[in-house]
Amino acid sequence: MIKTFYKTFTLVTLGILTANCLSFRSGEFEGAPVVKKFGVPKKISVKVNANYQVLVDGQPGSTNEFLVQKWKNEPAKLLNESDDVSATRSETEANYIFDIKVTEEMGFFSANVSIWFFLPTLGILPYYTGSHITMTLAVKDKKGKVLGEIKREENKTEIGQLLLILVMPFADPVAKVDAQRRELLSSAYSEIKEKGYLK
Repeated sequence: MIKTFYKTFTLVTLGILTANCLSFRSGEFEGAPVVKKFGVPKKISVKVNANYQVLVDGQPGSTNEFLVQKWKNEPAKLLNESDDVSATRSETEANYIFDIKVTEEMGFFSANVSIWFFLPTLGILPYYTGSHITMTLAVKDKKGKVLGEIKREENKTEIGQLLLILVMPFADPVAKVDAQRRELLSSAYSEIKEKGYLK
């Protein structure tokens, strides 16, 4: 009963926040192009293992399953957009393995306090959350030997307020978050290509 209430409450809250918030990012990797060719002599397969977690003041926080799935699916989807590398679910068929670990760090105010100003006032008082996203990608061969490691970091800020619903036709916060995820991965894939980790 309590679990059902908590789940419903979380979904309603996310719906409210998505409907009237703006999203910003620090943008260090904004505009990173998708890698269409990795420059390998023959088409190869990569097994992607991706994990996403939220930390609140250094301790594990509650994760949104929707975001977890996005981080698990996007790396393989992006690989499949290249002409010479494809993602596979089979570790035995894979030529290489990408181990991706993503951590989104938030402060106590962003994760636990800000929402309680926003919800009781039905969005009149603003909602604010700031987070720091760290993505580490380890390239491994079939035997599990690490060939190289790449790290990417960006900040994300979300501001919600009832009147921001007026700007929704012009700004989609979900699209901003999706673009950040895609461009962090694209930038890491570009470095993999530049350093020749896949041969």
